[in-house]
Amino acid sequence: MKFSKDNHERLEKALTTAYHEKESPEVNEFWQMKVMSNIRKLGPLNAKTDSLMLFEQVVWRFAPVACLLILTLTAFMINLDFIPAYEMTKISMNDPIELTFAQLWGL
Repeated sequence: MKFSKDNHERLEKALTTAYHEKESPEVNEFWQMKVMSNIRKLGPLNAKTDSLMLFEQVVWRFAPVACLLILTLTAFMINLDFIPAYEMTKISMNDPIELTFAQLWGL
Protein backbone atom coordinates (compact mmCIF):
# COMPACT_ATOMS: atom_id res chain seq x y z
CA MET A 1 0.00 0.00 0.00
CA LYS A 2 1.68 3.20 -1.19
CA PHE A 3 0.98 6.56 0.45
CA SER A 4 0.88 9.65 -1.67
CA LYS A 5 2.33 12.88 -0.32
CA ASP A 6 -1.18 14.23 0.34
CA ASN A 7 -2.16 11.11 2.31
CA HIS A 8 1.07 11.26 4.23
CA GLU A 9 0.50 14.92 5.18
CA ARG A 10 -3.09 14.24 6.26
CA LEU A 11 -1.97 11.29 8.37
CA GLU A 12 0.82 13.32 9.95
CA LYS A 13 -1.60 16.17 10.72
CA ALA A 14 -4.14 13.78 12.28
CA LEU A 15 -1.49 12.10 14.42
CA THR A 16 -0.05 15.46 15.51
CA THR A 17 -3.51 16.74 16.46
CA ALA A 18 -4.30 13.55 18.39
CA TYR A 19 -0.97 13.75 20.20
CA HIS A 20 -1.44 17.36 21.27
CA GLU A 21 -5.00 16.90 22.53
CA LYS A 22 -5.28 16.44 26.27
CA GLU A 23 -8.03 13.86 25.99
CA SER A 24 -7.36 10.66 24.20
CA PRO A 25 -9.46 10.17 21.07
CA GLU A 26 -12.27 7.70 21.44
CA VAL A 27 -11.75 4.60 19.34
CA ASN A 28 -14.54 2.15 18.67
CA GLU A 29 -14.18 -1.54 17.96
CA PHE A 30 -14.96 -1.22 14.23
CA TRP A 31 -12.13 1.28 13.75
CA GLN A 32 -9.68 -1.05 15.53
CA MET A 33 -10.72 -4.00 13.35
CA LYS A 34 -10.33 -1.91 10.19
CA VAL A 35 -6.87 -0.69 11.22
CA MET A 36 -5.69 -4.19 12.09
CA SER A 37 -7.02 -5.49 8.77
CA ASN A 38 -5.03 -2.82 6.92
CA ILE A 39 -1.90 -3.69 8.90
CA ARG A 40 -2.28 -7.36 7.98
CA LYS A 41 -2.62 -6.43 4.32
CA LEU A 42 0.68 -4.53 4.40
CA GLY A 43 2.68 -7.69 5.02
CA PRO A 44 6.25 -7.83 6.32
CA LEU A 45 8.42 -4.76 5.88
CA ASN A 46 11.63 -6.56 4.98
CA ALA A 47 10.77 -9.65 2.99
CA LYS A 48 14.37 -10.01 1.78
CA THR A 49 16.31 -13.00 3.03
CA ASP A 50 20.04 -13.20 2.73
CA SER A 51 22.29 -16.19 3.21
CA LEU A 52 23.84 -14.81 6.40
CA MET A 53 20.44 -14.51 8.06
CA LEU A 54 19.54 -18.08 7.06
CA PHE A 55 22.89 -19.31 8.39
CA GLU A 56 22.27 -17.53 11.72
CA GLN A 57 18.87 -19.18 12.04
CA VAL A 58 20.37 -22.62 11.49
CA VAL A 59 23.19 -21.99 13.97
CA TRP A 60 20.84 -20.78 16.69
CA ARG A 61 18.48 -23.69 16.14
CA PHE A 62 21.27 -26.24 16.58
CA ALA A 63 23.12 -24.45 19.41
CA PRO A 64 21.02 -26.03 22.22
CA VAL A 65 21.39 -29.46 20.63
CA ALA A 66 25.17 -29.03 20.42
CA CYS A 67 25.36 -27.94 24.07
CA LEU A 68 23.26 -30.91 25.14
CA LEU A 69 25.47 -33.25 23.12
CA ILE A 70 28.63 -31.80 24.69
CA LEU A 71 27.21 -32.21 28.20
CA THR A 72 26.10 -35.77 27.48
CA LEU A 73 29.49 -36.77 26.06
CA THR A 74 31.29 -35.10 28.97
CA ALA A 75 29.17 -37.01 31.49
CA PHE A 76 29.72 -40.24 29.56
CA MET A 77 33.52 -39.73 29.46
CA ILE A 78 33.63 -38.91 33.20
CA ASN A 79 31.68 -42.08 34.04
CA LEU A 80 33.81 -44.14 31.65
CA ASP A 81 37.05 -42.96 33.29
CA PHE A 82 38.72 -42.59 29.93
CA ILE A 83 42.11 -40.95 30.34
CA PRO A 84 44.37 -41.13 27.27
CA ALA A 85 47.59 -41.29 29.29
CA TYR A 86 46.20 -44.13 31.38
CA GLU A 87 45.08 -46.00 28.25
CA MET A 88 48.52 -45.63 26.62
CA THR A 89 50.24 -46.86 29.79
CA LYS A 90 47.88 -49.81 29.97
CA ILE A 91 48.61 -50.74 26.33
CA SER A 92 52.37 -50.45 26.80
CA MET A 93 52.36 -52.57 29.95
CA ASN A 94 50.01 -55.29 28.71
CA ASP A 95 51.02 -55.59 25.05
CA PRO A 96 54.25 -53.84 23.99
CA ILE A 97 53.91 -55.18 20.41
CA GLU A 98 50.57 -53.42 19.97
CA LEU A 99 52.15 -50.18 21.23
CA THR A 100 54.98 -50.50 18.70
CA PHE A 101 52.43 -51.12 15.93
CA ALA A 102 50.43 -48.07 17.02
CA GLN A 103 53.56 -45.92 17.00
CA LEU A 104 54.57 -47.09 13.54
CA TRP A 105 51.22 -46.33 11.99
CA GLY A 106 50.68 -43.08 13.92
CA LEU A 107 47.61 -44.26 15.82
